[in-house]
Amino acid sequence: MSDYPNYRVSVELIIKNNDKILLAKRADDADVAPGQWCVPAGKVKYDEIPIVAALREAKEETGLDIAIISEVSCRTSKIKSKGEDAYRLIYTYLVKPTTDDKEQINEEHSEFAWVRKDEVAHECFSSLSPNLRDIIMKNAF
Repeated sequence: MSDYPNYRVSVELIIKNNDKILLAKRADDADVAPGQWCVPAGKVKYDEIPIVAALREAKEETGLDIAIISEVSCRTSKIKSKGEDAYRLIYTYLVKPTTDDKEQINEEHSEFAWVRKDEVAHECFSSLSPNLRDIIMKNAF
């Protein structure tokens, strides 16, 4: 039996537009990270590579088409979940929208916020993971 039965590969998207990035608040009834601020993210499907999953997840989670700027992190993480603990290998990409479309909330999120560097550390975003906050601050601005 594995020590990490709920282990998956996933992607995170730091979507940058001019001097702001897009943060997403998980819905209160979400199974993983309920009510927490994060960036758009999702699991890599069995037949995908992470960069393809990043393009798909951006569209599914925000309605935005994106272009990859760079891969900025690859790390493991234990994520809060309503059920069993969730363990992830996370590829984080810095990306930019390729159109002027407005982002669209899906059922996994309750709100979005475009924030500047000085706003990332604001108390209202305190649920943002410290690791992700560090990655954002080092790579997005």
